[in-house]
Amino acid sequence: MTQDLARKRFFLLTMLRFGGVALAFVGISIIAKRWIEPAEIVGGLLLVVAIVDVVVVPTVLIRRWRREG
Repeated sequence: MTQDLARKRFFLLTMLRFGGVALAFVGISIIAKRWIEPAEIVGGLLLVVAIVDVVVVPTVLIRRWRREG
């Protein structure tokens, strides 16, 4: 693997994780402040998507990249 490809993959994984954390904060704030009705459902869905974004997606990408190379 070239250093440039490794750098791109690292950047992608980092942005996925940061995006997931930001999405989790939005979900928590919706639940806490009740900006949207029904707040528990919308905020909960955002939290579930954020957890998948932070935990599952990077793991799947890493396994896929290992199989390729």
